[in-house]
Parts: sequence; C-alpha cells; structure tokens
Amino acid sequence: MYFLTQNIVAKNSEEIEENIRQSSLKRHTSLDLKRSAAYVASKDKVFLGYENESKISLLRISAPFEFFLPKLVATFTKNDFQKYKLRLHLPSLILFTFLTVILILNLYSSVSTGSYNELKSILIFNLIFYCLLFIEYKLVLKTINRFIGY
Repeated sequence: MYFLTQNIVAKNSEEIEENIRQSSLKRHTSLDLKRSAAYVASKDKVFLGYENESKISLLRISAPFEFFLPKLVATFTKNDFQKYKLRLHLPSLILFTFLTVILILNLYSSVSTGSYNELKSILIFNLIFYCLLFIEYKLVLKTINRFIGY
C-alpha cells in the first residue's frame, strides 16, 4: 500500500539506477521484516536493497538509537527510475493500523458515552506516531536526494 509517489526530473534513469546500486547493500529476502538498525552503515552504503524482476526496494539503514522511528520503504520500478513510491515497513503498517482502529473505536465510544478522557491519550499516541513518521519521511527524502545527486 503506497501512500506517496515522488518524481525525479533532474537526472536520467541510468544515473539514478547506478547511484542507487552503489549506495545499497543487497539483500536476498524481502525488506518487510528486516531490522535496519542492526546493520552498520558506511559512508557509501546507506540503504538495504532488495531486487526482484520488476522493482528495487530500499530501506534506509538507521543508527541503533533510531529504533523508535517508523520505517519507510522506497520502491523504484526497473523500467522507470524517474519516480519512486513510499510505503510503510510491515511492522510500522501494523502499528499504524492498530492505532487507527483504536482511535476510531475510542472516538465512537466517547461520542456514545460523552466521556472524552481516554480519547485524549489515544490522540496523543497517534500524534506521536505521526510526528515520528514525518521525521523518518524527511530523513528518507534527504538520503535519497543526497545519493542520487538530486
């Protein structure tokens, strides 16, 4: 479930593909259950990469103290490196779904009973998650832009 598509207009596809491949550590299994904080990033390798016949997926290698940030996966299709799509890493997607369902159920319960005490705490948890997601989004964009030379 992709939630954002970014376009890259300043470079050609071959240059972008070459830069992506040079800045990635290749993995042979899906990135959805990988812990990127467990790997040590070097100056030239900043992504974990998974490649299949139609696309290349990237997961930003993060420092161990960034374990609390939700993870985003950037996916490039092999026939068009001029744009990429972003989606949540599977554990982050599960947490997002859980927080959203709890918020909706709590909102319904609060409206039904007229008591809004529990709604405040659920809203705070959701806002914290969204703020952390925004921080990770900005870090992923900055890293991709830096390594494709954009």
